[in-house]
Amino acid sequence: MQASPPDHLDPLEVEILNRRDVFGFPTRDVCDTLIGIFFDWIAPILPVVDRHDFMKRYHHPEDPPSALLLQAIFMVASRFCINQEKIDCSVVNPRTFYRKAKALYDSGYEQNPIIAIQAVVLLGLYWDGLDDLVENGLFYWSRLGIALAQAEGLHQHETYMGLDPSAKSLRKRIWWTLYTRDRSVAAAFGRPLHINSDYCTVEHLTEKDFIEHDELTKLEYPLDLTRARFFMEYVKLCELMDLGLCLTLSSRSTQDRRISEAAQCELGLNAWLVSCPSELHWRQTRHTFLSAVLFSAFNTIVCQLQLLQEPYPSKESQSSAFNAASTIISIMETLHSHKQIQYTPSFIICHAVVSFVTLKHQMNASVPSLFHAIRLKLEVELEILEELTHTWPIARIFVELFQVMSTPDHFNPLLAAAVEKCQQRASGDYSAVPNGPRSSGSFRRPKVQQVILPQSKVILQILARESQRQPVSSLATSTVYSAPSGSSHPMVDTTVQTQPDSLSPGQDGGLGASLEDYEPLAILQNLQDIIRIAKAT
Repeated sequence: MQASPPDHLDPLEVEILNRRDVFGFPTRDVCDTLIGIFFDWIAPILPVVDRHDFMKRYHHPEDPPSALLLQAIFMVASRFCINQEKIDCSVVNPRTFYRKAKALYDSGYEQNPIIAIQAVVLLGLYWDGLDDLVENGLFYWSRLGIALAQAEGLHQHETYMGLDPSAKSLRKRIWWTLYTRDRSVAAAFGRPLHINSDYCTVEHLTEKDFIEHDELTKLEYPLDLTRARFFMEYVKLCELMDLGLCLTLSSRSTQDRRISEAAQCELGLNAWLVSCPSELHWRQTRHTFLSAVLFSAFNTIVCQLQLLQEPYPSKESQSSAFNAASTIISIMETLHSHKQIQYTPSFIICHAVVSFVTLKHQMNASVPSLFHAIRLKLEVELEILEELTHTWPIARIFVELFQVMSTPDHFNPLLAAAVEKCQQRASGDYSAVPNGPRSSGSFRRPKVQQVILPQSKVILQILARESQRQPVSSLATSTVYSAPSGSSHPMVDTTVQTQPDSLSPGQDGGLGASLEDYEPLAILQNLQDIIRIAKAT
């Protein structure tokens, strides 16, 4: 397959592009495989390309798809081209496709603004190393895509008037994809938001927005309801992320207000869980790829909200965070056993890091039996991260960091401290401080923000040295929610965190307590009281 340069470029620009081989593509078999990977594994999470329209042009010799969009699709799909039987994956390289797509964009090759935005969204997924977090990396493409979309009015309801259903649906999907990227990047990297929801009037997505039409209204690719509902639920999670994380990161937020906002987020998580379609609920016995991705994100928000809370959480909150982190590890284990871990999006790395930090944080003051259980989970997570390095090389950094943080030199003193606390409790000499005083003063954002995505090896080394003395507090917390007995929804925890003190399995609220011990209605009433009191003060 070979594309031709457009007429609007000057000859010198065309010569430069030809030297970069931007109009050259792999063999047809390789292209077919990459496009199949894209629509099977990537498009459900980034629904920015109309499959029907794209494939119609892909098979049309005289009207092929945009070279910019093709190179961007190949760049994303080649990341997941591992152990493919039909082709030699060694001939495809994400960096090669990235350079070609970037050269095409920088030259002004694409004149269709919607296609340019589609390509920019996909270019924002390129992530090989720490260098991709700077000027021309993830943040650059994310900000650029939002700016281009706003220039086209994709965030305003009025601009959709008069469009045919296919164009209207595609634009809505592009905008809400940009929204999810903005929120997930902000939460993972500790960066500010670029989309202000107060200025957006675009309607929420419906199932109809995932129907792809042609001129004869014949659908070659029928609507996949599960995929449509997955993305709609993922957007809702990102809206909760907006409330639960981005507001609590404000350095001007008082402690009482943070408690109120956290409670609202927890109520939102509970409502989301109740309304989420049953086919998207993840269970190990009925695993699906999309439900795994969705509930990995859900449990990550639970852990993040836990870690962002005040330093005196309840035992219920500790139990919630522990179960959420454990669920993330179980999801990744199941993905690996189904040979799907290689197709997971880049934010699965952030999920792994958050769950690791959550468990490591709780290990600092655990009872010996739980200490050993957490250590085994961390070892499993290291194995999963090692597997992820084949798809996402950036995961190697976290493997190296966590290996340093998981040596016997780190574990043995913590275990000794846990044993000593147990001995003190047995002799009656140990007095724990259950909940410290709560101050209503200004909240100062924790300094250790770069634990999720460090900017350099120096920071990694600092974190490795400081991991024992200063538990990482770059993410979140929640409150326990368990579905009523007999409910069709699985029981899930959501918490509010503190520094664990002495967690004893089987004791009230301890990590060993059964989730059925917590009454959902009582918890919801308590959260509503917290919100009411905070607003009144």
